[in-house]
Amino acid sequence: MLTITRPAQGPFTPFERLIITGPVLAASLLHALNMSTAYVALPSIQGNLSAAPDQVSWVITAFVVATAVGTILTNVMSQRFGRRRVFLAAILGFTVTSLLCGTAETLGQLVAWRILQGFVSAPLLPISQAIMLDTYPREKHGLAMSIWSMGMIIGPVIGPTVGAMLTEFHDWRSVFFMNIPFGIVAFFAIVATLPKAEVPDRRVDWFGMVTLIVAVVFLQLALDRGERLGWFESTEILVNVSISVMAFYLFTAHCLTTVAPYVNLAIFADRNYLIGLLLIFVFGIAVFASLFILPLFLQNVQGYPVLSAGWVVSARGVGTMVAMVTAGFLADRFPGKYLIIAGLACVGVSNLWMTGWNAEVSLAEVVWVTVINGYGMGMMWVSLTTVTFSTLAPDFRVEAAALFALVRSVGASMGTSVVVSILVRSSQVNYIEMREHIDAFAATALAGTVSVIDPALHTLQRLVIDEARTVAFLNDFVFLVVVAFLGMPLCLLLQRSGRRA
Repeated sequence: MLTITRPAQGPFTPFERLIITGPVLAASLLHALNMSTAYVALPSIQGNLSAAPDQVSWVITAFVVATAVGTILTNVMSQRFGRRRVFLAAILGFTVTSLLCGTAETLGQLVAWRILQGFVSAPLLPISQAIMLDTYPREKHGLAMSIWSMGMIIGPVIGPTVGAMLTEFHDWRSVFFMNIPFGIVAFFAIVATLPKAEVPDRRVDWFGMVTLIVAVVFLQLALDRGERLGWFESTEILVNVSISVMAFYLFTAHCLTTVAPYVNLAIFADRNYLIGLLLIFVFGIAVFASLFILPLFLQNVQGYPVLSAGWVVSARGVGTMVAMVTAGFLADRFPGKYLIIAGLACVGVSNLWMTGWNAEVSLAEVVWVTVINGYGMGMMWVSLTTVTFSTLAPDFRVEAAALFALVRSVGASMGTSVVVSILVRSSQVNYIEMREHIDAFAATALAGTVSVIDPALHTLQRLVIDEARTVAFLNDFVFLVVVAFLGMPLCLLLQRSGRRA
């Protein structure tokens, strides 16, 4: 039975806001945490289920693609069944599929359950964001987004560490089983507290919805599998990209010519929302690609064990938490666009500092640079989610939040694909160029004995491979610097809302 009987858009008392916020935050943390914990469990899953590297990667790819489809359908399902029912179904579905994933006996079963898990849990983030915006008055949206962001951002930050600990001390199945008790608590808490929202009477644009799903699914497949298959040298990637481009063209043309398109074009008349979509795309590239590449640098260049690398990367969460605590305070004193610029500056400058790293960089330096990066990530996220929705009509919030999450997801996938491509190709090119010096050394060392030369050459070759990989990581950091700084001019196009923007 509901303990709060007010309309979904309030107004609520401070106590009512508190008891709504807790369960919503817990639900958003579930999905965000699960997105990253599975990454570190892949080697264990591969060995336990006897899968090849390209096969086990489908555990992640399937979840990402299914989440994109579920995000696209979030607004339609909310309009048809009501926001509260969809949110509860998403929590229940996520909990049940976590149990199924943990009990999977074959890779095929695990991938199938991950597809279902990504699809059913996709509404958690956009609906939870819309709920937070409805629960808090407009002048407190900065505070609301600070609180909501704890689940959205802290999840990917602590996820690798949590996943590494569970895998190290238990097994990969624990990564999924840990979701079950939290899901049960979140479900019954939402049942007791979340008010019902009105269900709008709007016709579904099936053609627009299907073409958008096709475009996003095949784009995600191309991005996730491109590097492994050689990008456009692969027929599969060519087919995926061609289908995605054609479907997106049909979707765009349909939206511009139909009376009631799947995406209400009125939301793009809001300048803050339009610029916010561009900036969240930049955020997805700059931040999530960094979350992916930094642990690899620590493990492959500095030789950190997986668990140690996870603990070091978790320092980013310290900076993020500080940003979230201070963001609401700063939002009352400075326009949001300047806070976003400050966040981008922290992300860009920290990555710029990383371009000078090598295998000898100290732990202390890695930690404080990572804290600065995390602070910029948190500051940008909180300010951006606040400003983007600051001037948008409340009726568009679920639809706008779903599109916002989708663009962020595409940016994250694209950014990860680019940094992986840079890493692989740059490592190869650097090694080929440096190998010439090894050959020159071998030619001048013919006077020595073979038994002496061979170990020396082997050691030198190992050093060259490590150096080539290190330079490749630095090239990735350069790419992230460029992305962060290119996003800054967009912030100046944001306008003030009723108070500050």
